[in-house]
Amino acid sequence: MISNHVLAQWDSKAGALTPHDRRRFAVAGCVGLVLVVAGLIAWNSGALVPRLSARWEGHQGETWRNDLGRSELLVKEERVVVNDGHLPVTVTAVSGRSPGLTLRSAGVRLPQVIGPGEALLLTPAYAVTDCETAPETIDLRVRVDRWWGTAEVGVPFAEGESPWIRGPVTSACEFAEARAGR
Repeated sequence: MISNHVLAQWDSKAGALTPHDRRRFAVAGCVGLVLVVAGLIAWNSGALVPRLSARWEGHQGETWRNDLGRSELLVKEERVVVNDGHLPVTVTAVSGRSPGLTLRSAGVRLPQVIGPGEALLLTPAYAVTDCETAPETIDLRVRVDRWWGTAEVGVPFAEGESPWIRGPVTSACEFAEARAGR
């Protein structure tokens, strides 16, 4: 076996890239950079995944009678859902099944189209089935139709948005306990 040192003495360009190989690597690097930039643009525009955020507007708790005549404790929230992307989004459904909560209504007729930078006021109503297991922050999810299909996405609160000091579930449960104690 001949060492690299001996080979280098025979041919000073041994192991160096040929001009053809250098061009291929340069083209591959440029194509990779273009793909990364295109992916970031598509992601930020909302073309791949809808970019939605929410602002919290308020909540209320109430007791009402359901279709069977039984009392239910309802929590209603007002959330403004904002389309942060650059493409319109069609909201077709609102979901939100959490332990101790059952979604009763979205509070708006669906489907609704939210244009870029536009907002949609949702007033989801949840029946509190168990005050002990119901979460304080209710996870809002929406189903959206896109040109390639349907996707279900979470709608997080906008950055810096502090929705409440005392959550709607706690407030409603305390209200119901105080009312039952009278």
